[in-house]
Amino acid sequence: MKAVTSAIFFTLALCASAQAAKAPGVTSKVTPPALRLDHNPAVRAAVLGLVGYDRGSYTDADGLIVAQVLAAMNSKYDITRTLLPDGRQVLASINPNGHGSERAAMLQDAQGGLLALGLVNGHCRARQGEAAKVCDPGPRTTLTVFLPAGADPATAAPLLAWSRDLPELLALLGEQGNPEQVADAQAIAKVEYVRPHTARAGWSAAELPPGWPAALTPLLLPAAEISHSSSAGKVVLPKGLAGLPMRTAWQLAQNPGEQLPDVEVGLFSYADFAAVAALYTELAKGARVEKVGRELRLSGNDGAGRYSVRIRAVPEGVHITVGAWRPE
Repeated sequence: MKAVTSAIFFTLALCASAQAAKAPGVTSKVTPPALRLDHNPAVRAAVLGLVGYDRGSYTDADGLIVAQVLAAMNSKYDITRTLLPDGRQVLASINPNGHGSERAAMLQDAQGGLLALGLVNGHCRARQGEAAKVCDPGPRTTLTVFLPAGADPATAAPLLAWSRDLPELLALLGEQGNPEQVADAQAIAKVEYVRPHTARAGWSAAELPPGWPAALTPLLLPAAEISHSSSAGKVVLPKGLAGLPMRTAWQLAQNPGEQLPDVEVGLFSYADFAAVAALYTELAKGARVEKVGRELRLSGNDGAGRYSVRIRAVPEGVHITVGAWRPE
């Protein structure tokens, strides 16, 4: 992991403002880089290495921890870096929605290795009968510190200091003099330490759609989450769209004459596109492989029917769609 996370340190060091050369321990703004932190493959790899595809309720209800951490550092205009006397640094950003009430930080060693992650959150949960989440109010905000197995919580002390230094707009709201605003201002009421289960798969067999052929299950990466699925021409997941046609009229118009798969599963991975493409090329030996720009397509026959795999790179990660057709 250190080789990967070192790339983060040196890449962002080139983007840092002149203020970053100040005395250690001083927090400075980072000049907006070409890529947001959540779009930076090295950042994603580092976060994945620490939290894997474990789940929890922090900024979202029972979601992937990696997704919640990355969403909380998706503003490239609000990146800060704090240099510490021992050579470590805290690299942080915010989710601009809510003016940074949800934010995340990476504690790195002097070589850029990731030591811990901090996530300021409201322990959000799903609201009964509604899609919207409900979260603890500002005065009861939590700092969740994610640590690797065996790590001493004391090493994450710089993250506690970072969490209490409110983003500019949040700090201003608490200084307006209005008693109600001051009473509702964000405060870190609780600090908790979590050691993620990094070996946990991102999906379970219960999420597979009806009629999914067991022979094709090896083509579904455990290190990913199921983003959508369809069976018999109808959407199964997400649940909010269940029962709708698996292709919209616009999609059908883009591919006239397409024979729709009998069953389909879509996955999303936060891994690097090249690594995912290489893995699928190995998994689907004997398949026909076609590469079109940042997209890889495989098609073959497993003896129980025809299948296809489409792997597409996006700024946030990799979309994988696996379709199957039963023998005619």
